[in-house]
Amino acid sequence: MKSLIYLLAITLIITMCFQNGHTQPIVTDGLVSYWTFDEKDIAGFTVKDVWGENDARIVGDPQVVDGQVGDALEFDGANDYVNLTNLGDFGEKIGKSTFEVWMKTSFKNDWTTLFKVLDEGCNMAWAIEPNRSALAGFPFAEGVIHFYVRQKSAAGCNAIPVEIEFPISDGQWHHIVFAIEDAGKAEVSIYMDGEPQEVIRGDVKELDNFVPFVQPIFIGAGNNRGAVSRHFPGTIDEVRIYDRPLTANEVSRNFKSKIGLSVQVAEKLPIVWGTLKTEL
Repeated sequence: MKSLIYLLAITLIITMCFQNGHTQPIVTDGLVSYWTFDEKDIAGFTVKDVWGENDARIVGDPQVVDGQVGDALEFDGANDYVNLTNLGDFGEKIGKSTFEVWMKTSFKNDWTTLFKVLDEGCNMAWAIEPNRSALAGFPFAEGVIHFYVRQKSAAGCNAIPVEIEFPISDGQWHHIVFAIEDAGKAEVSIYMDGEPQEVIRGDVKELDNFVPFVQPIFIGAGNNRGAVSRHFPGTIDEVRIYDRPLTANEVSRNFKSKIGLSVQVAEKLPIVWGTLKTEL
């Protein structure tokens, strides 16, 4: 009997170690805010920031559904979005930063906005827009994800756009990461589903006079100088913002993680082993 228990214990330990090695918690170095969109982290219209102090506010009636990690929010594309606040002093750090999200949508009819803030006078705008191709000169283009930073200058409103081509509107979960080394020079690495993508740059005009944004950031719609625009029809999960660019290895780790911040697997091991020793 003891031999059988020992064998079961060893098998359990090996299994847990294997799982823990392939399902690590997400990277926390430089993490500013993290909204899981899990039901347990939502109270009324408040979405808890499980890492920082920037609790978000739900607008409309997005539904809690199964997500890529735990639960997620499903947006109707008409009235729903989440106000992520202005993130305190994060506007001053946007030059080096990372935006990360899991999302899925089947919407192909027009361009939409996943994440955006644009102040009056173009101060510190930051936008991620699926199905939009301003660089190609078309109103919208399926399979294009557009990112830009804009800044007011003496010459007017300068914009630095970059984009990638990726079949994002296929109704499947996709992991998007924008790792920004220098927003003012369009030094941006974009990852889809853990893999680096070829970045297409528009007319780059260096921006060197960053002014922190004060308008709230929206996810699931765009904050265009205080007005809501281009609602996102689809599901969003695991929204994270860092104050530094993640490396390729860190992006891969977050892409593979199925437990977020949880260390539950690691914590269970000594408890189970202690129980087995008692039974022996």
